[in-house]
Amino acid sequence: MHMGALAGVPKKGLHSLLLLVSWQLWLERNARTFQRKERPAHVLMLQIKEEDRAWEMAGAKHLAGLLGEI
Repeated sequence: MHMGALAGVPKKGLHSLLLLVSWQLWLERNARTFQRKERPAHVLMLQIKEEDRAWEMAGAKHLAGLLGEI
């Protein structure tokens, strides 16, 4: 909620970022539940960043810079 209230944070970008993170968490949950595979948190974060870059390259310009150096 705080990010959405900040000036200069595009709502469209924030919504896309929330979808991206939710999707990655869902995939991680399924892997843990059904395949008994578990990734460390830092690996999951790297996957989220990689997916963010892929979405940006595919045309989601409103995502640019939202993850920054996280």
